[in-house]
Amino acid sequence: MRFALQGVTLAVSAVLVLSACGGAQGGSDGSEITADTSRPSQISAEVVSAAEAEGQVVVYTNSPDELWDALIPKFQQAYPGVTISPVSLNGPELVQRLRSERSSGAPTADLVIDSSPSTLFDLADALAPRTSAFDADLPDYAKPRPGVYAISADPSIIVYNKAALGDSPPRSLADVAALAPGNPGKLATYDIDSENGYAQMWTFAKDRDDAWTTFGQLAPATRYELNGGSMTQKIARGEYTAGYFQSGLVRGLLKPNGLDSIVGWSYEADGTTMVPRYAAAVEGAAHPNAAALLQDYLLSAPGQTVACSSGLTAVRDDVADTCGDFTVKKVRDEVGADNVLMVPLDEAMRTDKAAFAARLTEARNT
Repeated sequence: MRFALQGVTLAVSAVLVLSACGGAQGGSDGSEITADTSRPSQISAEVVSAAEAEGQVVVYTNSPDELWDALIPKFQQAYPGVTISPVSLNGPELVQRLRSERSSGAPTADLVIDSSPSTLFDLADALAPRTSAFDADLPDYAKPRPGVYAISADPSIIVYNKAALGDSPPRSLADVAALAPGNPGKLATYDIDSENGYAQMWTFAKDRDDAWTTFGQLAPATRYELNGGSMTQKIARGEYTAGYFQSGLVRGLLKPNGLDSIVGWSYEADGTTMVPRYAAAVEGAAHPNAAALLQDYLLSAPGQTVACSSGLTAVRDDVADTCGDFTVKKVRDEVGADNVLMVPLDEAMRTDKAAFAARLTEARNT
């Protein structure tokens, strides 16, 4: 069991769901997703030729290295003449580096892929307002600004210790809140200083009139952490009874690591927040055609199967048969459309943070 728990810490800390053989487990039976590695016909031969002449696409991203380890070989089956060069940076580092390079005239990233709304806010004037070849095939939430497209949207889930709650697992945030009186200090979620955690809490509060009643019930029994791996490990050990607003990427991790008998998960049936992961080309970059190719590829039907087989949750409904649980459609079918709360690219999230933090602190101290 020690080996399995270490696997959870490493894999969830990297925020990636991979099986032992490098693929997401998409179906309810735990079957591995088989990606379609063909070339999308909608991407023109001219764009492909120009991208191959450029030879590479440099990506600045907050996505973990393990994601790229799974995704790049599949992409290169379709486009062996284009090398993806990912550079892992957190949001503030990414913004600072790109702005510094642009101001000095140094080479920059060609494409930014990031799930942090602040990154997109801060780089709005540095991103190319291009239109994807797949624009018409995407839901509105996946194209919030010109040139900015969501390649995935990962759901929040409840993760719980089966020994403690297996006979009556929580299926909603209200269920988790009902556990609070008997489980002081044994609930877990992300700290507000985690943008992922704050974005989910803010979105839930924006869309649910009773959100602060729920937060008020949860807060006194909750410990707030920055590290998803730590929370999942502690749930497996029984230090926490349950965690909420946890990364949906955990769904495919439990069975391959032998933890599905110890740790269970469920969607938050009264409001499953979903965090988009955006891709945007950088204005004036050295490899614009390669950037356009990769962005469009990840928005195509074949590219979406490559994304979901690498651990992401696909935004396109037409890949649901291939991607199974790793599609927004599957989540919507499970909890109902009214209970899917997409985190918006809304700058009010930033301006509201100080007041939100003060209110959460008050709830924790009540």
